[in-house]
Amino acid sequence: MSDKVLWKGALLLTAAGVFGKILSAGYRVPFQNMVGDEGFYIYQQIYPFITIAWLLSIYGFPAAISKLVIELEGQKSQQQQITFHLPIFVFLFMINFLLFVCLYVGAEQIARGMGDVKLQEPIQYASFLFLIIPFTSFIRGGFQSTGNMRPTAFSQTAEQLVRVFFILLFTYLFVKQGKNLYEIGSGAAFASSIGVFVGIIILVIYIFYFTKRKQAIRFSYHLISYRKMAKVLLQTTVIMSLNYMLLVFLQLVDNFTMISTLQQYGLSLEDAKVEKGIFDRGQPLVQLGVVFGSSLALALVPSVAKMNSANYQQTIYRVLKLTILFSLGATVGLIAIFPSVNIVLFETSLGNEALRIFSVLIVIVSLTLTLSTYLQGLGFVKRQALLFGITLMVKWILNQLLIPYFGITGSAIASVISVVFLVVSFFVVLKKQIPIPLRRLLPWKSTILSIMIMLAVVTILHSFFDYWFVLNDRLDYWIVTLFSCLFGALAFFYTLLVTKAFSEEELKQIPFGEQLLRILYRRKDK
Repeated sequence: MSDKVLWKGALLLTAAGVFGKILSAGYRVPFQNMVGDEGFYIYQQIYPFITIAWLLSIYGFPAAISKLVIELEGQKSQQQQITFHLPIFVFLFMINFLLFVCLYVGAEQIARGMGDVKLQEPIQYASFLFLIIPFTSFIRGGFQSTGNMRPTAFSQTAEQLVRVFFILLFTYLFVKQGKNLYEIGSGAAFASSIGVFVGIIILVIYIFYFTKRKQAIRFSYHLISYRKMAKVLLQTTVIMSLNYMLLVFLQLVDNFTMISTLQQYGLSLEDAKVEKGIFDRGQPLVQLGVVFGSSLALALVPSVAKMNSANYQQTIYRVLKLTILFSLGATVGLIAIFPSVNIVLFETSLGNEALRIFSVLIVIVSLTLTLSTYLQGLGFVKRQALLFGITLMVKWILNQLLIPYFGITGSAIASVISVVFLVVSFFVVLKKQIPIPLRRLLPWKSTILSIMIMLAVVTILHSFFDYWFVLNDRLDYWIVTLFSCLFGALAFFYTLLVTKAFSEEELKQIPFGEQLLRILYRRKDK
């Protein structure tokens, strides 16, 4: 496989992944509007199981299978022959069947652990995903072993579109029929399975398409060491967890701790469910912010691959700087437009304080993903996994300590502190390998000035609308939020540009950077 094919494939997967994350965050807003905060809480309790299964089928398992096939086929993997090793599928199905049994049979105990026994049925519906994903993972891995990422990219995009469509359709129909919220949660979990089935159909069509073109497709029955398969699967799953699952695992910790600790805070079970649903509003907001803030980290593969080059230190310095600037702008901007954005998306302004604090995760998680990408390139996967595990333990302990006294605000604080621990730990490990001067990492004056001007613009706009208009309904807040986002973002980036926060090389890495450079040169000429 040529480097050009690999990079094209990586970019295609990245684009499909970004689209999927945006869609995944976006559909939860109309879903919450239909079912309310308690219904949203129910879905968010099973959401980590659905997301883990989906991410394994998209990234973890196909990458592991591809690696195994390349090792087995040797030079043949560089040809256009696609080989599907059936023993790999058998082993993969056994693992996922075990996960299915654990979730399905243990659903009652898991629900009790979450503090809500009524979650048993939605968890059982979510468990069926693990019976289906071996099929999509196996076919994707076979194609990826030849550098062909199109089947993976297109099938995952179709999966997400179908999944979102049926989640919203089932939710609408079930609400109209008067079904209870737990049945709606089960329907949403079932809709995810429909999406995976569509993915299987698309992948099978790809197999027939390649066969029709007389491209060699071979099925191998060659036995492979189970120990070897387990090792590769574990390694790739750990790497994928570090890159994609931080927010999911933090949410999983919340799911097992918040209901009981909110009751200690003084809420009834029913009120605790609603309060957890309000807190869960922050998940799609942070996810969208992280997609924006970490977009540069997703493009780091070429830099990591060339880690021995002379400009490696300069590359990491530049990307860290851009990641912090973009994610910091997104974080401060989001915090500034509360409570308007809360009302626009979720109908009420409940939970503003907790959601503002939770929004700080945008900049911290974005920076964590960037650092994680480079640390993997330097071979620190095991140390990262250890720090990742400690972070979840810190989050668990802080939840137990803070939520009984501060409610959902305590959980937001716990999330921020635990991820700060992780990002500081990653930075310490990286700094021992590559000296990165903290004082010169950011253009501090430009950054502070840009943030202050953005906040001033947003504050003036809010004051203007509050003074001249009576803000009664969501449409009014839509207008306020839209203008605040647009002019706040323009003020932030324009100030960064005119204060020369970016070098020419950095601008070229930003989307539409070349056009920005031409505009700046025209201003200089005048």
